[in-house]
Order: sequence, then structure tokens, then C-alpha cells
Amino acid sequence: MAKLILSIDGEVAGTHFIDASRFTIGSLPDSSLQLARPGVSRIHAAIFTVGNDDILEDLGSTNGTLVNGRKIARHILQHDDVIEIAGCQIRYRSQKAASGPSLDRTMVIKGLAPELAEQSPVRAGLERVGAKRAAQAREGGRLGLAKMTKGPQAGREIELTRVLRTFGQPGVQVAVVNRRPHGYFITHVEGKKPALLNGMPIGGDPQPLAPNDVVSVGDEAFQFQLK
Repeated sequence: MAKLILSIDGEVAGTHFIDASRFTIGSLPDSSLQLARPGVSRIHAAIFTVGNDDILEDLGSTNGTLVNGRKIARHILQHDDVIEIAGCQIRYRSQKAASGPSLDRTMVIKGLAPELAEQSPVRAGLERVGAKRAAQAREGGRLGLAKMTKGPQAGREIELTRVLRTFGQPGVQVAVVNRRPHGYFITHVEGKKPALLNGMPIGGDPQPLAPNDVVSVGDEAFQFQLK
């Protein structure tokens, strides 16, 4: 189970375990982690658990949320990440995250999955996807496969078994493939320019993947297939 180690003014002030799918941080007494300090919004941020990943989201706070010194909107938490809220330091510890894929610690997640949208105020665009392409992507719940055609992993075939799988070049351009019950979707999560799907910008909303789709992101490219 992942845990958060709270430090205030350099002194450890407590340890809190992420034991629910939605863990809230704010000044309200019923917050999972209450921070009754100036600069902390009533419902400041939340951590959502999606599959094997814990995702931190700033919930429109007044003063923002930092991870490793950088302001974030959404971020896939990694072992030893430091969350900063109004002068409080919250260290995220999870061996599960440490043993998982190497995700970029500055990644900002934008509109990943319905599991988040149902509990988050940031809902716009999550359901606006092409129904026809989504139906193509379903095809009996078959396992997705990324056939790498460019980049360090060129020639590899990567089975998309996890809920989330990132591609691209951290710090430059990153996209994430999200496995849902009704198919696979790709979302641009980092970089000034969005990744490309069949030569066209992905845009801000998740896009369904269909067999033979080609994704170009950062220094990588792959063709999506269903096994």
C-alpha cells in the first residue's frame, strides 16, 4: 500500500496511507489528509488510484500543487516524488511504483479515464470520442499490441496489458495509452505540440485506437494492433 510522509518546516508530521480509490488533500476536516494552513484550499488536491497507478490531480486550488518543484495539473506519482502544498512537503512512497515502468516524474495527465472523470471536476471532453472508431477498437476485448517502428525500442512488440502505458520522450513529448473495458484510447499528456495519430494531432481529448493506427510521439512511433 502506498503511503504519504508529511513534513512541515523540515519536521516529519505524520504518515498517511492511500487506502481508498480517492484520497483527498485539503483544509476541510473530512479530508483524507487535512492541512489546516494558510494557502491550502478547502479541497486542494486528490489522488486517484487507476489500476496499478496513483494519479495526483490539483482540484483547481488557489495556490497550486507542485511535484518535485514543478506545478502540475495531473501527475502519475512515482516512488519518492515530493508533493508541495502551501509549504508542506508530502513524500510519496510506493514499492509498487518503484518496480513499475519508468514514467516521467514531471508528467501532466490530462483526461485519462472515466474512472477519474466520475470523481473529478475536470470532465470536459472525456466522453467526446468517435463512436465508430471506438467500436472498431473493441473487437471482442482483444489484447492491444504496439509494434514499435521508430525509436530506442524499434522492432519490439509491446503487449498493452497495463491500464496505462506511456510512449514518447520525457520532457519533450509524451502520450499515454489507456486500456478501458470498451477499448484502447490514446491521450497527449506532455509537450507543447500534441502527438500524432495517423499524421494528425491527437488534440486535448482521448482518442480511440483502431487496428493499424499509427502513433508518432517524441522520438518513438508505433502501429497499434489487436492480438
